[in-house]
Amino acid sequence: MILIAGIPSEGPVRFLIEAAEAAGLPFVVFDQHRAHTYDLSIHCLRNRISGSIRIDAQDYALDDFDGVFLRIMDFQSLPERKAGSLQYVGQDAAEKSGFIHQYLLQWLDAAPCRVMNRPKNGLSNLSKPYQAQLIAACGFKVPPTCVTNNAAAAMAFKQRWGEVIFKSVSSARSIVKELDGVDMLQLERIRYLPTQFQQKLSGVNIRVHVAGDVLFATKADTEVVDYRYSGREGGSLELTPFELPPEVQTRCFELAGVLNLPLCGIDLFRSNDGDYYCFESNPSPGYSFFQEATRQDIAGAIVRWLDKGTFS
Repeated sequence: MILIAGIPSEGPVRFLIEAAEAAGLPFVVFDQHRAHTYDLSIHCLRNRISGSIRIDAQDYALDDFDGVFLRIMDFQSLPERKAGSLQYVGQDAAEKSGFIHQYLLQWLDAAPCRVMNRPKNGLSNLSKPYQAQLIAACGFKVPPTCVTNNAAAAMAFKQRWGEVIFKSVSSARSIVKELDGVDMLQLERIRYLPTQFQQKLSGVNIRVHVAGDVLFATKADTEVVDYRYSGREGGSLELTPFELPPEVQTRCFELAGVLNLPLCGIDLFRSNDGDYYCFESNPSPGYSFFQEATRQDIAGAIVRWLDKGTFS
C-alpha cells in the first residue's frame, strides 16, 4: 500500500493519485487540509518503530505502507491554521494539525519503508553552495560562481566573466535573472542578503527527473534566462524529451544517491561546446509540469518504485 501525503489538487500529488488508480494499486491520501481530522499513533520499542494512522474513519497500520510519497507544504502556512481565514478550523484543531504534521515528518525520517523523499534528506537544498560541492564531486561541471553580499566583489566577478546571472543562495525560489544595467544600479542592496552570481552560459537547459531506478530528461528551448517564467518574461517555451549520454545519466543517478533522494529534479545545462553543467538539485520537484508537456510517465515510475522499489 502507498501513502500519498500532500495537497490532492496540486499537480504532482494529483498526477500520482491518478497513476496509482491507473495501476490498480492500493493507496491512501494524507490531505494536509484535513490533517486536523486524522489521528496518528507512533510507538518505538526495541529500536522498532510502529503505529497507525486514522484517515476518514479507517485505521491503517504504518507497517502496511510499502512506500510514501511526500510533497508537503509548510503546514504552518495552511489556511486551516490561520485565525481569521475562511478555512480556519479553530485553535484546538489547528494545534492538532500541527502535531499530526510534525510527528508524521519525524516518522518518515525513520520509517523502514520506501520514502520519496525523507525530510532530512532535503536539507542539502538549503545551501546551494554546499550542494554545488556535492554536484562537482559527482563529476559535473559547475559554472564559475561568486557568493557575496559585497557589491564591489560582485562587480569584479562580472568584469572577469562578462555576462553574469544571479539567484538565491538558499532553497527559497527566486527568478534567475541576468545582471544588467538596471540591476547593477541596485547592487548595493545585496548587503542585506548574500546572493549567488554565476557566469552566464550559452546552450540549452535540460531538466532531469530521477525517479527511483529510472531517469527522464527534458530539453527546455526558450529565449529567456529562466525557462520556468518564460510566459511572464514574454518568451516562448518548448519542452521535449531528451536522450542524455550514458555517462551523464550515470552521474545523475550518482548525484541522487549522494543526496539520498530517490526522487529529485536535477537542473543541467548543455553548453554549445557539448559540456554538461549542473546548477542544482530539487528534493521536491514539480514534475507534473514536465509530464503534462511531454507525456513522459514520471508519475507512473514513481508509483512503481513506491510499490515495488523498481520500474518493472
